[in-house]
Amino acid sequence: MLLQIYHTNDIHADFGFLSRVYAYLAAHRGEQDFYFDSGDFTDLKSVIVQSDRGGAAMALMKLCRPEAMALGNNEIDLGSEDLQRLVNLPLLCANAKHNDGTEIPGLKTHRIFHRCGKRFLVIGLAPYYSARMEPNRFNLFFEMGNIHTTDPIPAVREILEENRGKYDFSILLSHSGHLVDRELEKRLPKVDLWLEGHSHAVITEKRYSQSGKGECLGRITLELDEAGVRVVDSQQIALPTQGSPEFDRHWERAQAAAEEILSRELPVVRELAFDPFRESALTNFICDCLKREFGGDFAMMHSGISEGPLLRPVSRKSLIENFPSKLNPTIYTLTGERILEAARFSMDESHIRQSGQGSGFRGRVLGCLGYSSNVRLTREPFSMEVDGKPVEPERSYTVVTDDYLQRGTGYPSLRVPDEAAKFDKRFIRDLVQEHLTDEEAFRLAAITRERKKHGI
Repeated sequence: MLLQIYHTNDIHADFGFLSRVYAYLAAHRGEQDFYFDSGDFTDLKSVIVQSDRGGAAMALMKLCRPEAMALGNNEIDLGSEDLQRLVNLPLLCANAKHNDGTEIPGLKTHRIFHRCGKRFLVIGLAPYYSARMEPNRFNLFFEMGNIHTTDPIPAVREILEENRGKYDFSILLSHSGHLVDRELEKRLPKVDLWLEGHSHAVITEKRYSQSGKGECLGRITLELDEAGVRVVDSQQIALPTQGSPEFDRHWERAQAAAEEILSRELPVVRELAFDPFRESALTNFICDCLKREFGGDFAMMHSGISEGPLLRPVSRKSLIENFPSKLNPTIYTLTGERILEAARFSMDESHIRQSGQGSGFRGRVLGCLGYSSNVRLTREPFSMEVDGKPVEPERSYTVVTDDYLQRGTGYPSLRVPDEAAKFDKRFIRDLVQEHLTDEEAFRLAAITRERKKHGI
């Protein structure tokens, strides 16, 4: 007989896509068929996710009746306390613990499902290796929420050994990325099917399936008989554009409830103008908030961090929409030479208008660089001063920015290794919210940093 496994990954709180998944499964899913998700279903850019830290979002996913879901980095972003409220839903992760090594209450490592007389072992994995198989690449950020991922190889080995003879077919819900999974396969006993996530690739192979970034619905066809369980087909289904009216009613109620919670007006000193390609009061304000909060020699920020001006009424909802990126305040040191190189790039029109695509970034453009109020720049001839003194190429400066620039995204000269930086667990939008009534930060934001020519 034939059995279908349906699969999604990296939905990133796209509930319109989930509505289409719901509609398709309602029409095509058999009583014995599986539905699995391989992580990053949630995303803190979503007001629904933000409103109650994932509960309403997971309730929408539950409408699709998944048998199991992997724990992606976006679920881990919720933090240990919030995650523990969601473990009554079918989350699996074999390689995540608290920072002190204790188990996360209620989080299962694996499950065994019974279908048509066969036993299916399903294991979940969260990110640990980079695409280059560098270990421990995510914990600097995960640990801010009291979650630590471990090497998946011994974890999966142990589960496979403990369950030897207790299953007929093994499935790994791996939010590790395709390149990592290929390498893990070489180092692990046989796993029959890899349902992947994290790398946003579209993979359609008999033993591997990954469906982009919430783009398709994977469907793997299994043949079950006395000889065992075999994969006979793998496809990516392009879903119809029409979702489910029934699902949409639940979604609309969740959206309305979230907006009511997050739309409560916040006090603010005044509105702030914005331009992603020129010095603006809003980017200045962010930089001055960073400088006031963390010190350092100066602060800088890519203007693409914002989607528009800061306008009344300001609410948590408007801040999420205006600052959708998951980027943390970051402190590290750089030589003046590298700072000057980035400042020059920031004056290049073609450079600052690029997309800015990068890890954690949810904006539309890179934008120019902004600076704290103790920085002065001149375009003709180019010069840069900090606290009234020219930036010295050989000197080291302590810079406060975010982890987007620390990775060198858009401005390669600003890159330093994670080990050389310190990170704050808040996002930039949280810092903005905390300083909405900071009169001094608003005063400093009005100070002009850039001059076209000396003396002008």
